[in-house]
Amino acid sequence: MLYFTTFFDKNYLSRGLVLIESLQKHASKFELYVLCLDDFTIEYFNKNRQHYPEIITLALNDVEKQDQELFACKENRSTIEYYFTLSPCLPLFLLKKYAIPHICTLDADIKFYASPNTLFDLNKYSIIITPHKFSQEIKYKEKSGKNNVSFQIFKNDQVGISCLELWRKQCIDWCKDKIDIENDRFADQKYLDNWEQKYAPNIKVLNDNVSGLASWNLNNYAITKKDNLFYSNGERIIFYHFHHNKFLKKRWATNGFKANQVRNQEGINEIYNDYWNNIIKFNQLLEIKKEVYIRTKSFSKKLLLVLLEEQTVFFRISKNKIISLDFSKIPFKVRNLIRKIYA
Repeated sequence: MLYFTTFFDKNYLSRGLVLIESLQKHASKFELYVLCLDDFTIEYFNKNRQHYPEIITLALNDVEKQDQELFACKENRSTIEYYFTLSPCLPLFLLKKYAIPHICTLDADIKFYASPNTLFDLNKYSIIITPHKFSQEIKYKEKSGKNNVSFQIFKNDQVGISCLELWRKQCIDWCKDKIDIENDRFADQKYLDNWEQKYAPNIKVLNDNVSGLASWNLNNYAITKKDNLFYSNGERIIFYHFHHNKFLKKRWATNGFKANQVRNQEGINEIYNDYWNNIIKFNQLLEIKKEVYIRTKSFSKKLLLVLLEEQTVFFRISKNKIISLDFSKIPFKVRNLIRKIYA
């Protein structure tokens, strides 16, 4: 049995359902503890229990009642910073309350493309984490953290619990959505930088070609598709993290590629198109016409201004085809004029 946890609200419910569907397809027997951040989400699972026998739902106050220091954090940080603070608090709560042997924390915008079983190397390790594996062009981004808090596993033993307890204390003390150069901190993820040394030999870092793929490391890999399966450097991809993939209109979506200097590959377009089709399916089911993003205020602007700010975006030609467009190729003076007209 594999044990997972994640959290999301109505605006990320479609992503959460894509994640769950991919686990149902590729994981062996598992349980997924879903922290529902609003009533809409918990009511959805209550109404559809027959489709999700692996899901155990929690309300936010279930965790907060057991962790008053976490609850107090609502007074001194933004919503997204509070969600960052949950990163260690939720798995620690689950390990202690349910006495499960381990817990794997997942970002809701992950999709599995093969079995995750091989990643659970818990006979040797108490902690398993996912490095950013930044492409060479953007190695400087390690200043925000060498590891990404999107997939990690903690064993319910002395090492795993002590790691979570320390991380929880650090995040409750400070978990701002900004880089604190003086104290070497950023949100919840910079705290992980010294784990490889601190918890050796009980920690494993997923330095492979098939896990933790995201826009910031795509230039390290040749992404290909064969027989409806996706590969990275010839190995079957286990999971992909669709960070900053936001849907603006029916045919437009962001991808974060400009900031991460991603080079064009047809396989990349195909894996994002696969995810887009999944999101459309569940948004239609949920009757969600417009998604809201807590961390990205610019998406409330006119579409053209957003496209100019993002610079590199996806355009959906059809169900089977999307292309990446680079608006930075428009001369600066023209872009600036457009901004002045529409601002």
